[in-house]
Amino acid sequence: MQINTGVRSLLASPALYRLAMRVIGGQKFHRWFIENILSLHDGQKIVDIGCGPADILSELALAIEYVGLDISEVYIEAARRRYGQRGLFIAGSVQDWVLDARTQGADLVLSRGVLHHTDDNEAKKIIRFAHQVLNPSGRFIFYEPCYLLWQSRRSVFMMSKDRGQNIRTEQQWKALVADIFPNTVTNIVSNVNRIGYTNIIGQCFKIDNDTFVDRILDS
Repeated sequence: MQINTGVRSLLASPALYRLAMRVIGGQKFHRWFIENILSLHDGQKIVDIGCGPADILSELALAIEYVGLDISEVYIEAARRRYGQRGLFIAGSVQDWVLDARTQGADLVLSRGVLHHTDDNEAKKIIRFAHQVLNPSGRFIFYEPCYLLWQSRRSVFMMSKDRGQNIRTEQQWKALVADIFPNTVTNIVSNVNRIGYTNIIGQCFKIDNDTFVDRILDS
């Protein structure tokens, strides 16, 4: 469920979306997220679900293979105009993408601020898609607003006004991915922007249990 009326409808414009992101802030956190969580290397392939106008590419100086996916034709066209030489951009839905061979073989699938716009059924379709297109050693990373057992009133109020009306609790986010990615590590980050959001970062590994345990012990 997503609210697209009133002031929120303006975010359908790529230019206004970019302006809103600058006003809200969090650029320093996003740089940290890209460097320390995504931690991409030259030659890797990333599939970015809900890429919007693909402005993440302005912060990726690596020689990577980038595939951006979004349901908005307007966002995809904006991404093609600005970053057409640096990536492949595909509009549609998860039902379309799962049949597109160009999404296969990803080292990393990213879903940043997408799943809280979907109900559980649609969210699981996206998570299953991520699992399907990943390489055997690949990772699915999601980054979403998250309600905690204790949270400031300001944070709860601001998050309740989000366009996405399926913000889940920490426990609900973990349960959502558990059946598809049993090997998942999550972290909570707070005050990531000027309006006081609390977010969950999930790193989901497409590896067997023994390999997952070894990786955690080595980290």
